[in-house]
Amino acid sequence: MRTALALVTSGVLLVIGGVFWLRKDPHPVEQPEHLHQRSPRALRLPALHPHTPPVTEGHTQGASPGQGNPENRSQPSLSLEQGIYWPRALERALPQGFTDEYSQRWQQFARNASVVTLERGCGRSTNRLATLSDGSKACIRYGINPEQIQGEALSFYLSRLLGLPAVPPCVLSKVGSTQWALAELGGTGWASGSLVTLTPWLHNLSSVLPPLALRAEDGKLRPLLEELHSGQTGMVELAQWGDLILFDYLTANFDRLVSNLFSLQWDPRVMLRGTNNLHRSPDGTLVLLDNEAGLAHGYRVRDTWDKYNKELLVTVCLFRRGLVRKLRELYLGQRTAEELHALYLAGEPLGAELGLLTESEAQVLQDRVGLLYRHIQNCQDRYS
Repeated sequence: MRTALALVTSGVLLVIGGVFWLRKDPHPVEQPEHLHQRSPRALRLPALHPHTPPVTEGHTQGASPGQGNPENRSQPSLSLEQGIYWPRALERALPQGFTDEYSQRWQQFARNASVVTLERGCGRSTNRLATLSDGSKACIRYGINPEQIQGEALSFYLSRLLGLPAVPPCVLSKVGSTQWALAELGGTGWASGSLVTLTPWLHNLSSVLPPLALRAEDGKLRPLLEELHSGQTGMVELAQWGDLILFDYLTANFDRLVSNLFSLQWDPRVMLRGTNNLHRSPDGTLVLLDNEAGLAHGYRVRDTWDKYNKELLVTVCLFRRGLVRKLRELYLGQRTAEELHALYLAGEPLGAELGLLTESEAQVLQDRVGLLYRHIQNCQDRYS
């Protein structure tokens, strides 16, 4: 009898302990209170009635985009092609992110919507979280100087040019235009007639730790290929990290992973916290937020930050075919800025007013395209 009572008591305790264990956050280091850069945001794409964003390939039949853990997806088998290309099955399994169709619909909607209310949010104190006329929300960024607004807008169009779906859609708006008739601008400090950017407010995002190969605990970065063979990080996410590093090198963006690397000199645990301006959506997309530091602004201060961008670049020798194909095309054509400007001016009615890259900035962009293409060639010589 005593033995039976002891077994029953132990069973009850195990059940109670299990309940508390299940309620515990499995990733406490990724919780918002550990991230001092900004408030958490996430990717429930704003509804554009009557349509809804497509379910990303790889979800269980019948599941919504916000359900399930992307880490639980079955991972494609490792079979690199020509030594430097991700398997085709993996490329098909990558999250859709912000598709061209969704981005164009959101841009059309955002340009026609009225800004109703403004509240503090979306990063810097000069930015605001807006409620639009349909009740949805958007982030509005007011740059300290125009090159930051240009960086946000052009970074989006560069991501489109490269076929990278990780940058949220962006539109320009002029403060004080008819779109702002219902909004109270007092307290914002915004000058009438200034150009600002609108991007969708994203829900249910989680913070993202760098892969172990990039955490630099010994002060040195390791190739992502090592991480791939160790099995520590899923292939789908590693492929997106590679895209991120190439994109941030191209734009000289210092306000994402480069910022974390820079902070290592006084904060040895910074790589154990979420990456600046990077969040994961419920479908597994690594979302590249707040791209104001890219292009013109990044190029102006690149001598300070390129050391870190180059350290990251040499860790990447695995690529998506479509990205390599486009970089080769841009390298051979020597018209990267012209293609970017054409796409930007065709898609953004206020683009000409905000301005384009200068001739010297356009040359920096072309030079960085060339460096990336030569880096890919070196990887091919080494591994194929």
